[in-house]
Amino acid sequence: MTARWTIFCSIIDNFGDIGVCWRLARQLVNEHRLEVELWVDDWPALSGFVSAQCPAFDEAALLSSSHILWADGVCIRQWPRPWKSQFLLDQHIAVSDVIIEAFGCELPDAVKQALVDVSKPLLWLNLEYLSAETWVKDCHGLSSPQNVSRLVKKIFFFPGFEQGTGGLLRETDLINKHAHWQQQADLRQQLIQLAGLKPVACDNPLLVSLFSYHTPALTTWLDALVEQQQPVICFVPVGKSLDGIQSYFSTSQLVAGNVLSRGALTVVVLPFRSQEEYDCLLSLCDFNLVRGEDSFVRAQWAARPMIWHIYPQDDGVHMLKLQAFEQLYLQGLENDVRKAWHAFSNGWNQGEDCRELWHHLRPQLSGLQSHARKWQKKLAVMPDLATNLVNFETLFKLSAHP
Repeated sequence: MTARWTIFCSIIDNFGDIGVCWRLARQLVNEHRLEVELWVDDWPALSGFVSAQCPAFDEAALLSSSHILWADGVCIRQWPRPWKSQFLLDQHIAVSDVIIEAFGCELPDAVKQALVDVSKPLLWLNLEYLSAETWVKDCHGLSSPQNVSRLVKKIFFFPGFEQGTGGLLRETDLINKHAHWQQQADLRQQLIQLAGLKPVACDNPLLVSLFSYHTPALTTWLDALVEQQQPVICFVPVGKSLDGIQSYFSTSQLVAGNVLSRGALTVVVLPFRSQEEYDCLLSLCDFNLVRGEDSFVRAQWAARPMIWHIYPQDDGVHMLKLQAFEQLYLQGLENDVRKAWHAFSNGWNQGEDCRELWHHLRPQLSGLQSHARKWQKKLAVMPDLATNLVNFETLFKLSAHP
């Protein structure tokens, strides 16, 4: 019998949470041949990731097949807030083989109560946010005191960059896909043509992608791109990143297909892209400015120079998390390259003037490119997150049935 995994995803920051959960659900189905139900509480955010139309919400029809969305082999259900207990539905979830709370979202109380009476071993995983901090290895795999039954075991599962953590999401063919995309000169040319530049003007342009949170640093970085001698094409998917672009060009309501130019800089507004299309964009660009967790990890698999715009927190703890990643990522870099990357990264994440910082970083992109390939290979040696999850569940079953 095929094992059934249930994933609960509460969408907090537009695309980051659902981006990770959607990739994970598809990989569990397509590579590990599992049955996966994905419960999502933000239907509009989900609609950007699936081609099928999301059914209208009807709480009375939660158990009916008409209220289920199937996409890429994943059974997707809408998570109603608040959750009103329905005995059959609560029991349906409770007989899963594995339940994942993604990023600390809480299971509905009625579901937790249903777990008290399960008749077979069940693994309850709290899939945490990605961090490079040293304590992650110590906390990964620890049991939670929240276990509700002797047959239910709740575990903290931490993704990470090192052995002893849960690893990173990586499909089996991802590295080969990047190698293929980067060998296709016509794909890069197609991107350049989106800018509408004449052949002479677009001779060997610098291609960059922007997917960030709001920051005052954006204006100064754009100033630096404008005054470069080499043409620059900046690709910006529709979303929050466009707010700063609109302000810089004193325009409003930018839509996919719009092209804006100033000096050496051309900005191309892209439509919302599928996850594979976004992976390809990262692979073809010479520099990627990414945010959150999903695009951050995908940029590293693309093996291109990148800067991470970490999710800002009021207490400033996000800078400690950024420093922890830097300590791993910058190992082995030449001193000038490391200093330039560190200075721009800190400036960007603290909203500082990045104009001169970019001019110091730009000449180091070649060294960063070589480093990005080495980093990709280093990460690829470790098992991926989905495989680690499946292996963990296998060990759990063996321990539950000695």
